Amino acid sequence: MSKRFGMFFFVALMGLVALRPFLAAARCPQVAVGATLSDQQQRRVPGEPASGRPPEFTAADYAAAAALLERNLQGTVKNQSVEPHWIGESGGFWYQRDEAQGTSYVQFDPKAGSRSPLFDHAAVATALARALGALGAEAKPTATNLGLRNVAISADLKALTGLAGRKAVTCNLVAVSCEASDQKPAEPGLLPSPDGRRVALIRNHNLVVRDLASGQETQLTSDGDRYFSYGSLTEDYLMTIPTRKAGVRLPPVGCAWSPDGRYLIAPRNNERKVRVNPFIEWVPQDGSRRPILHEVRMAFAGDREQVEAKLFVFEPATGSQTLIAIPESYDVARTLSSDPVGWSVARRQVFFIARTTGSKSVALLRIELATGKAAIVLEETSPTRVEANTVEYNTPNVRIVDDGAEVIWYSARSGWGHLYRHDAQTAALRNAITAGEWAILDILAVDERRREIYFTGGAREPGRDPYYRHLYKARLDGGEPKLLTDTDADHQFEPTPPPLLRLLFRTPVPVPRIRPDAGVFLDTYSTVNTPPMTVLRSTTDGRQIAEVERADAAALFAAGWRAPVREKVKAADGKTDLFAVYYAPLREIGQPKHPVVDAVYGGPQVSVTPRNFVEAYAGNRNAVALARLGFAVVTVDGRGTPNRSSAFRDAGYPEFTQVGIDDHIAAIRKLAARHPEMDPERVGIYGWSWGGTFSAQAILSRPEFYDVAVSGAGLYDYAAIYPGFSLFTGVPEYAGGSISRTRPDESPANWKKLDITAMAGNLKGRLMIIYGDLDENVPPSQAFRLVAALVKANKPYDLVYLPNRTHAGGGDPYTIRRTWDYFITHLLRAEPVPDVVVTVKPPLQLHR
Repeated sequence: MSKRFGMFFFVALMGLVALRPFLAAARCPQVAVGATLSDQQQRRVPGEPASGRPPEFTAADYAAAAALLERNLQGTVKNQSVEPHWIGESGGFWYQRDEAQGTSYVQFDPKAGSRSPLFDHAAVATALARALGALGAEAKPTATNLGLRNVAISADLKALTGLAGRKAVTCNLVAVSCEASDQKPAEPGLLPSPDGRRVALIRNHNLVVRDLASGQETQLTSDGDRYFSYGSLTEDYLMTIPTRKAGVRLPPVGCAWSPDGRYLIAPRNNERKVRVNPFIEWVPQDGSRRPILHEVRMAFAGDREQVEAKLFVFEPATGSQTLIAIPESYDVARTLSSDPVGWSVARRQVFFIARTTGSKSVALLRIELATGKAAIVLEETSPTRVEANTVEYNTPNVRIVDDGAEVIWYSARSGWGHLYRHDAQTAALRNAITAGEWAILDILAVDERRREIYFTGGAREPGRDPYYRHLYKARLDGGEPKLLTDTDADHQFEPTPPPLLRLLFRTPVPVPRIRPDAGVFLDTYSTVNTPPMTVLRSTTDGRQIAEVERADAAALFAAGWRAPVREKVKAADGKTDLFAVYYAPLREIGQPKHPVVDAVYGGPQVSVTPRNFVEAYAGNRNAVALARLGFAVVTVDGRGTPNRSSAFRDAGYPEFTQVGIDDHIAAIRKLAARHPEMDPERVGIYGWSWGGTFSAQAILSRPEFYDVAVSGAGLYDYAAIYPGFSLFTGVPEYAGGSISRTRPDESPANWKKLDITAMAGNLKGRLMIIYGDLDENVPPSQAFRLVAALVKANKPYDLVYLPNRTHAGGGDPYTIRRTWDYFITHLLRAEPVPDVVVTVKPPLQLHR
């Protein structure tokens, strides 16, 4: 979210593996990869069928396609994963299991390799119904649907607590009796200390600490004011309007308690000089007639008036407040983009990751809590960018161990992301933990007692898909890592999401799947065409101890879903391996070949091409629905995206979007040579957020290849939006070498090739632009800038305005239908079905 919180969570806003920006390039049309002038001269009119009559569509076709949308498929795969609740150090656990009808709670015994009911479900359902009945239960519990959420089981497995509707429930599982009471809503806006004795909160823009036992409060600051606040989100965090309208009260943001609860780290943000960006609610949701103006303080790239942030250490017991002296070259706001990476209680130190503007340098800062003095322990620089994880949204791969004696440091200094052990006090390199031409993905656990670390990695095993995650164990003191997941598939170990994702989107922290103390871990793995398998393995050697679950995908296939294929193709350079997923058409169109649709995102901070079964059906970017309408759908991660080598990530920097577009073209041509039903002469492209940027740039920079584009919520002019994109585009360079504008109309000299609006005159096919009027992530002004450029170039375009929509409008049923209609009209030359309503289910509420 803005430069302050590590960029934009575009993917999260769309309910995907993850959310963010985009890029651009080349201002003039160029010949597509592998094409010749005669190829272009012989090319058909965009969207013209090769032969045969256009297909006919009915409401039933739309309904069949809608049934295959991600949200409508939720719940169709049973036991696709297991969320373990570990029982002591036995290696056993309990979990909620999907049954043929409803769910149950079961206990898994690793010695017997079998599961059994955790309690008598029928008896507990009866006890629950009795307890809730007198209090007005909304739905009667049954043995297969207790109707509970936030379930917790005591360590001795004798008691259950949970929520049923608005009631708090406690059940004695031995006596099989339950009690229910009115749920006491938790007070919002509280940040508890690690021992649970105190909480921090913001009141009137100041920081307050409350003792929970006595209720006594200590006000730590008194000079806070609006736009000069301690621990509050600044208005450029991209969700200000909905937060205001909902009256949400957030806990202190960017704040952290020390493990012993003695110190509290908190920022003060000064946004008093930041200029206002207007958003107009043209059709007020409160029913009023006059449009509502929402003013949001949001700096633009090149503004001299940016948010000024300072970081403080507070000691609530004494009321002391100490300014942390962040090194001048480092951006305080960037330092607050994640939690502290570690603490030393004995030395009274905290460790942060800090970045310079554009992330050209990244440092590990060691801060003395008593004085606020900061020292640079480790520092790395790059001509492109330095990252602490190959995926920008994931938690940094840095850990402080042995109470501040050592640091596990992530670095791509070799060209591949690897782990190194340094002295956290002197910075001396002790040893490399990993090495080689393969990539560390995420640190999952550190066993300090055994001096071992568990992490996922890719591309280490010869001949395997480099995007498949495998679990490894390594000695902190060095040595060859041990592969613990030998099955050739993607092993679904999810990292802990960053703090702002957890706060704003309520993204849950994954339950630990590795228990070094018990010597076991839970492994769920799959491919795009094989349903998940969950097994219990040994942390010693990865040996399978027992099979836990085989996912049941019968209902998914019964709904008409068909598995795609994942294939390796060459990039536009003819050398680099890319991995694409192809969804074959699921209906005949009366023509020998089917038009191709490129389903894209293309942002540099995440990979989106499915690598496992769940991603193939639940994160398919509506690909299967389009396949059901008769399109051949492709998704691919081109160069410029993460999870590979530094060279792969930095390809074309900073014009990686153009490199990615050329890679997509190369991939589609190669796939079409293998799949004769694909028509590479009729190609559409669509995407949202950075995918919207990618789509617009694709049809404008490569008009000889792309015929139709749907660009949703795209960024088209980096110089006319908030700062933060310099991480991917390079630091802006204005006149005289300044990073600030010298006149209102100035654009950075080094960003000219990234300006998609300058490519408007290249348009030959059909382009539909979609935007939401309350989208703070990509403000409507971006759509208007591209529209203005198209009008100036005398180019026709189509525009879809979504009233009262934020950045999440890509999943709107109306947006989906208009996208289908556009491709049917302009790629198939067929008539869409009028007045069809696409139905999309609300997000599934899991009672976990």
